[in-house]
Amino acid sequence: MNTKGLAGGKLGKSAGGQGDGEGARAAGATPVDARRIDAFAFARLGKEAQGSVPLVRLTRFVDGLPEQPAGEAGLAHWSVRGEEGKSGLLAGQPLLHLHVRANPVVVCQRCNAPFAYPVDSEVLLQLVKSEDDLDDGFASGEHSGGIEDEGDEDEEGKGFVSNLPEKVVGSHHFDLLAQVEDELILSVPYVPKHDVCPGAQANAGEAPPEEPVVKRPSPFAVLEQLKHKD
Repeated sequence: MNTKGLAGGKLGKSAGGQGDGEGARAAGATPVDARRIDAFAFARLGKEAQGSVPLVRLTRFVDGLPEQPAGEAGLAHWSVRGEEGKSGLLAGQPLLHLHVRANPVVVCQRCNAPFAYPVDSEVLLQLVKSEDDLDDGFASGEHSGGIEDEGDEDEEGKGFVSNLPEKVVGSHHFDLLAQVEDELILSVPYVPKHDVCPGAQANAGEAPPEEPVVKRPSPFAVLEQLKHKD
């Protein structure tokens, strides 16, 4: 998972008041309530779902951001695929592959102008049964000799940023949109900036003003004047 983030406190707040996952559908075209899924069954059965949610409904994420656009430009798109791990220490473990795409409007901290920051983030989540299981070993960024970097990345990672999963507490009433919102929070830098600010780009295209040319007197002319003084 991308570890850049907005204010860390956003992750600790309640996910209440967010979107209802309208447009969320499973692979079989059955509507899915993204705020209430049986996460363990979803992984065990290898289900898939996708949907979108207006950014304005992700209240933790938009806190402190400028007004988000309406319509398609203001949507966060997500997709999720469940499976059980096939090898190594992940064998038999319930996993969720989550993909989030959005273009939230943020404010450049260099020129103070708003701009759309593209987010295209993928994360592998490992479901655990309790908070006590969150710190019991190899996941969440810790490395283990029982996991082969290359092999497991091919089987489990599917091109994700890391072959090691992020552990989350699963449930039979799992709020998937809270995970979507967390991923957005972690994907936007704390100090967003343009690669090149519009004003700086315009100034770079302008030629610098020419300095007036100052003619220096010829040294021979100076010598000639000194001779006449004598």
